[in-house]
Amino acid sequence: MAGLLAFWWRQDARERKEAELFKRWANATVWNSDPSAKIVVISRTVEDVATLSDGVVEIEAVLTSDSPVVAEAGWYLLITGWTDAQDRAKPGESIAFGPAEILDSFPPHTPEVVDRLRGRGDRPPRLASRLLGLRGL
Repeated sequence: MAGLLAFWWRQDARERKEAELFKRWANATVWNSDPSAKIVVISRTVEDVATLSDGVVEIEAVLTSDSPVVAEAGWYLLITGWTDAQDRAKPGESIAFGPAEILDSFPPHTPEVVDRLRGRGDRPPRLASRLLGLRGL
Protein backbone atom coordinates (compact mmCIF):
# COMPACT_ATOMS: atom_id res chain seq x y z
CA MET A 1 0.00 0.00 0.00
CA ALA A 2 2.86 2.37 0.84
CA GLY A 3 4.43 1.72 -2.57
CA LEU A 4 1.18 2.61 -4.32
CA LEU A 5 0.85 5.81 -2.29
CA ALA A 6 4.45 6.76 -3.11
CA PHE A 7 3.81 6.12 -6.82
CA TRP A 8 0.67 8.29 -6.79
CA TRP A 9 2.44 11.03 -4.85
CA ARG A 10 5.37 11.09 -7.33
CA GLN A 11 2.99 11.18 -10.29
CA ASP A 12 0.97 13.98 -8.68
CA ALA A 13 4.14 15.99 -7.99
CA ARG A 14 5.25 15.54 -11.63
CA GLU A 15 1.83 16.60 -12.92
CA ARG A 16 1.82 19.70 -10.69
CA LYS A 17 5.32 20.62 -11.93
CA GLU A 18 4.23 20.18 -15.56
CA ALA A 19 1.07 22.25 -14.95
CA GLU A 20 3.19 25.07 -13.49
CA LEU A 21 5.54 24.91 -16.50
CA PHE A 22 2.51 24.99 -18.84
CA LYS A 23 1.11 28.04 -17.01
CA ARG A 24 4.43 29.91 -17.23
CA TRP A 25 4.71 29.08 -20.97
CA ALA A 26 1.13 30.26 -21.61
CA ASN A 27 1.81 33.49 -19.72
CA ALA A 28 4.92 34.05 -21.84
CA THR A 29 3.38 33.23 -25.22
CA VAL A 30 -0.34 33.95 -25.08
CA TRP A 31 -0.93 36.36 -22.22
CA ASN A 32 2.19 38.51 -22.58
CA SER A 33 1.32 42.19 -23.04
CA ASP A 34 4.86 43.25 -24.01
CA PRO A 35 5.00 43.47 -27.83
CA SER A 36 8.81 43.50 -27.83
CA ALA A 37 9.09 40.26 -25.83
CA LYS A 38 9.78 37.02 -27.64
CA ILE A 39 10.61 33.44 -26.76
CA VAL A 40 13.98 32.53 -28.25
CA VAL A 41 16.02 29.36 -28.10
CA ILE A 42 19.70 29.11 -27.24
CA SER A 43 20.95 27.34 -30.35
CA ARG A 44 24.58 27.04 -29.27
CA THR A 45 27.00 28.35 -26.67
CA VAL A 46 30.71 29.04 -26.95
CA GLU A 47 32.35 30.18 -23.71
CA ASP A 48 30.42 33.31 -22.61
CA VAL A 49 28.63 33.90 -25.92
CA ALA A 50 25.27 32.28 -26.68
CA THR A 51 23.59 32.30 -30.07
CA LEU A 52 19.90 33.10 -29.65
CA SER A 53 17.40 32.34 -32.40
CA ASP A 54 13.72 33.12 -32.83
CA GLY A 55 13.42 30.94 -35.92
CA VAL A 56 14.10 33.86 -38.27
CA VAL A 57 17.02 35.83 -36.88
CA GLU A 58 20.06 34.66 -34.92
CA ILE A 59 21.79 37.05 -32.54
CA GLU A 60 25.02 36.46 -30.65
CA ALA A 61 24.44 37.49 -27.05
CA VAL A 62 26.44 37.69 -23.88
CA LEU A 63 24.33 36.56 -20.94
CA THR A 64 25.63 38.49 -17.95
CA SER A 65 26.82 36.53 -14.93
CA ASP A 66 24.02 37.86 -12.72
CA SER A 67 21.28 36.58 -15.06
CA PRO A 68 19.21 33.84 -13.42
CA VAL A 69 19.12 31.43 -16.38
CA VAL A 70 20.80 28.25 -17.47
CA ALA A 71 22.89 29.14 -20.51
CA GLU A 72 22.88 25.78 -22.26
CA ALA A 73 21.91 24.93 -25.82
CA GLY A 74 18.26 24.00 -26.19
CA TRP A 75 16.90 26.17 -23.38
CA TYR A 76 14.19 28.73 -24.17
CA LEU A 77 14.35 32.31 -22.91
CA LEU A 78 11.63 34.95 -22.73
CA ILE A 79 13.47 38.15 -23.63
CA THR A 80 11.98 41.61 -23.56
CA GLY A 81 13.34 44.04 -26.14
CA TRP A 82 14.04 41.32 -28.71
CA THR A 83 12.79 43.47 -31.61
CA ASP A 84 15.08 46.33 -30.51
CA ALA A 85 17.99 43.89 -30.20
CA GLN A 86 17.42 42.76 -33.79
CA ASP A 87 17.82 46.36 -34.93
CA ARG A 88 20.95 46.92 -32.79
CA ALA A 89 22.65 43.67 -33.77
CA LYS A 90 25.60 43.99 -36.09
CA PRO A 91 27.32 41.00 -37.70
CA GLY A 92 30.19 39.74 -35.56
CA GLU A 93 29.19 41.73 -32.46
CA SER A 94 27.46 40.47 -29.34
CA ILE A 95 24.62 42.09 -27.44
CA ALA A 96 24.46 41.83 -23.64
CA PHE A 97 21.28 40.55 -22.00
CA GLY A 98 20.94 40.81 -18.23
CA PRO A 99 18.27 40.04 -15.64
CA ALA A 100 16.22 43.07 -16.71
CA GLU A 101 15.80 41.72 -20.24
CA ILE A 102 15.48 37.98 -19.48
CA LEU A 103 12.05 37.53 -17.96
CA ASP A 104 11.89 33.73 -17.76
CA SER A 105 13.63 30.55 -18.90
CA PHE A 106 12.24 27.17 -19.89
CA PRO A 107 13.90 23.74 -20.18
CA PRO A 108 14.29 22.11 -23.61
CA HIS A 109 11.34 19.72 -23.19
CA THR A 110 8.78 22.52 -22.60
CA PRO A 111 7.11 22.56 -26.08
CA GLU A 112 6.53 18.79 -25.91
CA VAL A 113 4.98 19.09 -22.43
CA VAL A 114 2.73 21.94 -23.59
CA ASP A 115 1.62 19.97 -26.66
CA ARG A 116 0.89 16.91 -24.55
CA LEU A 117 -1.13 18.89 -21.99
CA ARG A 118 -3.11 20.52 -24.79
CA GLY A 119 -3.91 17.08 -26.20
CA ARG A 120 -1.57 17.27 -29.18
CA GLY A 121 1.53 15.31 -29.98
CA ASP A 122 2.55 11.85 -28.89
CA ARG A 123 0.70 10.51 -25.88
CA PRO A 124 2.05 7.24 -24.53
CA PRO A 125 -0.66 4.76 -23.53
CA ARG A 126 -1.55 4.63 -19.84
CA LEU A 127 -1.63 1.46 -17.75
CA ALA A 128 -5.34 0.69 -18.33
CA SER A 129 -5.04 1.09 -22.10
CA ARG A 130 -1.94 -1.11 -22.16
CA LEU A 131 -3.71 -3.84 -20.22
CA LEU A 132 -6.81 -3.67 -22.42
CA GLY A 133 -4.89 -3.13 -25.67
CA LEU A 134 -6.63 0.21 -26.37
CA ARG A 135 -5.09 3.51 -27.49
CA GLY A 136 -6.01 6.97 -26.30
CA LEU A 137 -7.10 6.24 -22.73
